[in-house]
Amino acid sequence: MSLPNFTAIKAHYQSISEHIDASARDRFAVDPYAWEGLVCLTPIERALWNDIRDIGIVMYPQYPVGRFFTDFANPKAKVAIECDGAAFHQDKQADRARQNEIEVLGWTVYRFTGRQCKELGEDEDRPDASTRQRLLAIAAVHRIAPGVRAATDGQQIDLMTGELT
Repeated sequence: MSLPNFTAIKAHYQSISEHIDASARDRFAVDPYAWEGLVCLTPIERALWNDIRDIGIVMYPQYPVGRFFTDFANPKAKVAIECDGAAFHQDKQADRARQNEIEVLGWTVYRFTGRQCKELGEDEDRPDASTRQRLLAIAAVHRIAPGVRAATDGQQIDLMTGELT
């Protein structure tokens, strides 16, 4: 796998930022695959991206936030998802500092382990059901997927598990 060209990725998002700004948080401003060939997803990112797209969550891969690139982000809702694979996330303190810097900019960051992104089971290409529940909960709370809304009868969603409480 080749390394991403972060300069080109940043330029791509700058070129479509006006469209993103004008769009609703639960609608894509541009073709969600417009970045194909520009962004190189890791296997765990690809597995989570498949579920994000299957649910219809509006996220942009390798989205720049401040001086960092998030794995997936919705800039309208200021929500980011990070996939923590073992190879790239061994320094938990550095990950925490990076996340704090992104959160200071007003973003909410959710972390998924590599195992959560791609749980091996009957279908090796799909995250497990609890990962899907958590993605649905994030989509509902932040209103970032058409037709996915939070519970309205006083229940709350645990964003770590996706369970209603």
